[in-house]
Amino acid sequence: MIRAIAACLTLALILAATATAVLAQERVDGHPLVTPYEGSTGDGEFWRFDEYALVTGFDFDAREAITTPVQGRVTKLDYDNPDDRSELEIFTNYREALDAAGYQPIWSCARDGSCTTGSTRNAFYQANGMRAINGPNSHYTAGTLSFDGHLAYVAIGVGRHTTSIVIVETDEMDRGMVSISAEALAAGLDADGHVRVDGLLFAHDSDVLLPDSATALTALRDLLIERPLLSLYVVGHTDMSGSLTYNMSLSERRAASVVTALVEDYGVRMDRLTAAGVGPLAPEASNGTDDGRTLNRRVEIVAR
Repeated sequence: MIRAIAACLTLALILAATATAVLAQERVDGHPLVTPYEGSTGDGEFWRFDEYALVTGFDFDAREAITTPVQGRVTKLDYDNPDDRSELEIFTNYREALDAAGYQPIWSCARDGSCTTGSTRNAFYQANGMRAINGPNSHYTAGTLSFDGHLAYVAIGVGRHTTSIVIVETDEMDRGMVSISAEALAAGLDADGHVRVDGLLFAHDSDVLLPDSATALTALRDLLIERPLLSLYVVGHTDMSGSLTYNMSLSERRAASVVTALVEDYGVRMDRLTAAGVGPLAPEASNGTDDGRTLNRRVEIVAR
């Protein structure tokens, strides 16, 4: 009798786990963001919430992929390519469609060697299971796209026989909706000696500036043009997640990325800018809520 009860309980636990898995992972035919290349066949899987290791570079010395973890609603699709179409033709069609929809690339690689050596192809698979990067003519791109008012991360890999597409829909709102201007920054400096610079956007847990940061960088450049005697500290801030040592480093690297972009891409003199990072030591709000942590992850400028 006891064995029968135990067996029934085990069966119930198995069924419950299976039901949970079904809710968490579903079979899908596609995603409204990306239309499969004509003649492709396949399907994919959808998770209502998961984390995905987005490949955003490759470390040739370590022979491993550089990844950025992104979280949200994850769709993974695998399509068999038409036999009479090249990797370049298929990839170009996907990329042109993405660009037309406002795609902002973070990192790409192609048959120039950056995503076609054996170690790179293996690193892609080990990092996130993408199996399309598998031949000497493979192509890959990762970037962001606005979808349904939110930010989506998109990764597409095209190999000889397969195209892999991953879409991660985040809860981050669409970028570029807040007006950033030199006048607003100047007013903040005049009032308080420092001001938050909204619109400086980084890849998750990274110092890589996203392309949508252009509006804020332009405003900073215009501010410095309008005030030729002004010099700035550019100060990075983080929330409390992670260790103090890591956050101090991340905040300083993010500030340095802003300075580098202003100098190299916007023509600002280096001697007018100093990068610094204070990690989580000067919070703007409580770190006990998601909204508070979001406010604390920021870059400020300080008049010097």
